[in-house]
Amino acid sequence: MLLSVNEAAERLGISRAAIRQQITAGRLPAVKRGRSWWLDERAVERNARQGALPGRPLSPRMAWAIILLASGEAERAKRLVERERYASRMRAWLKAHPLDTYAPQLRLRAESEELDGHPSELKRLLARGDMLATGDSAGEVVGLLGKSPGVEGYAPTRHRAAIVREHALTPSTGGPIRIRWVDDELWQHLQQDGERQPPRTAILLDLLESENPRARREAERALQQ
Repeated sequence: MLLSVNEAAERLGISRAAIRQQITAGRLPAVKRGRSWWLDERAVERNARQGALPGRPLSPRMAWAIILLASGEAERAKRLVERERYASRMRAWLKAHPLDTYAPQLRLRAESEELDGHPSELKRLLARGDMLATGDSAGEVVGLLGKSPGVEGYAPTRHRAAIVREHALTPSTGGPIRIRWVDDELWQHLQQDGERQPPRTAILLDLLESENPRARREAERALQQ
C-alpha cells in the first residue's frame, strides 16, 4: 500500500517538509507519480518503529567496527578502525548505547535497496559468493525456522551493476529482494573465507526492520543480552 506525503507525515508525527527531506536523502523509499510523491507503507512503519534519536549517525566504518565488536570479533573490529583512539571510541560508544535502542545510529553501514525479480532468482542470489544472507534470510540466528518469502543480503557496492544485470533485477519499492550495498573498502572486513552470513549483530539489527513481529521481538531480546 502507498501513502501520500500527508499520510506519511501524520504516521511519523513530523512535517511534510521533513518527509520530503527524508525522500531526497534516500532514507524513505518513494515513487513519483505526476507531481506527487508516494511512499511504501511498510517503509514508513519501519521508520516509525525505529524512531528518531538525537545525534548524527555513525560513519560506515565506525558502524561496522561496533557491529564486529558486539559480535565478539574484537580483533577484526580493531583492524577496521586502525587507530587506537578510534578503537577506544567504539568501545565507549558500545558500552553507553544499547543496540536495540540505538540501531538507527548504525544505519549508514550499508545502502539498502529494494528490488524485484523472478522467483527463480531468489535462491540463486543467496548462493552467490559475494552475497551474505541477513535479516529474514538468516532468521535462524534467533530461532526462526522456515523459508523466507524474499531475499535479504549484503553485497559489495562495486558488484551492483553485475548482480542487477545477471539476475534481471529491477528497483521496486516493496519488492521481495532487499540488498544492502556495502562500501567496497569495508567489504573485505566483513566477508571471511567460507562465511555465508555477516557478523551476527548485523543480522539482528536487520531483523529489527522485519515485517515479522516475532522476528523483531527475538532480535530485540538478543540485542539486550
